[in-house]
Amino acid sequence: MRNIAFFSTLVVWLLFSFLCFTSEARMISPEESRLLLQHIIQSSTSQEYWGIWRVNDYQEDKNTLYEVIYDPQYGFGWRSLDDVNHFIVGDGTYRFIFDSKMKVISAVYPGFDLPFLPMGKENIDLFISNYVIDLQGNVVVVVSRENGSTVKSFEFDQDESLLRQTFYSPDGKIIKEGEFVYRDKDPDEQQIGDMLEMMRKVYEEKGSLTDTSIDNRTVMIPQLLPPGYVLRRSYLVQGEQGEMSQLIYSDGVSFFSVFQNIYPLSSETQGLSKRMEIRKEGELTTLAGERRGYRVVVVGSLEPDVLNEIFNSISPDGGR
Repeated sequence: MRNIAFFSTLVVWLLFSFLCFTSEARMISPEESRLLLQHIIQSSTSQEYWGIWRVNDYQEDKNTLYEVIYDPQYGFGWRSLDDVNHFIVGDGTYRFIFDSKMKVISAVYPGFDLPFLPMGKENIDLFISNYVIDLQGNVVVVVSRENGSTVKSFEFDQDESLLRQTFYSPDGKIIKEGEFVYRDKDPDEQQIGDMLEMMRKVYEEKGSLTDTSIDNRTVMIPQLLPPGYVLRRSYLVQGEQGEMSQLIYSDGVSFFSVFQNIYPLSSETQGLSKRMEIRKEGELTTLAGERRGYRVVVVGSLEPDVLNEIFNSISPDGGR
């Protein structure tokens, strides 16, 4: 049995080495893509570490340093060195916004736009169904099946750990890029103690965020979905105006979320909410307003006009 396991491991390693370090760029098959992504994820999360990432946001002309920690039990945690009190925890596919004052998770978002997070294993199949990989040495270029455009690329080091990620606009311009500044796999325990404690709290809190949290409640569903998008998760979160359901849709790279107040708006607030609110912060666009007497908010990395069409399609008979 030991010889069989060793042989299997050797075959996987040889195939991975061939895929990654061949000098000729080529499109690889879905099966090869799955193997490659699984190996990168495994290598990037095989042991705990603490390090610094630099993220360049070219849309906002902003350069930010992030303190990032990985723990096998709790996942990823990070905070900007410009705002050390704003702490976020992610598990490779999702990020959990933790309100330290209220001691609750206030929102859950996919983490695809964060360059220091490797892809979550549960996202591989959806990713492969909508995107193909152009492998260029140790750089993975992600190409849309729908229109052939490059949406992002990522690079791994000699240990096959995630080293850099680059994100592109629809017209091919680089909009965001992140890279490791340095990594310490044996950091000062006192230095990261506070971060681990916050991660533990989020880890315990997110255990109550399940798909069944919104069962037996009135939740409206969008009738219109962009090509390749499916419902991935549903949560009950605490918003500024009380409990809200959150539906997360994704195609494996981009995403949008639909938030809806659990209880209808009062007659006094319905009039105010009928006016559409639109704001853009970085890559995220937020649309908020009233649908069928409920407060509804759509947040995503899609174009504002697409999100507006999604918002207008939301109704009680949207698909349930």
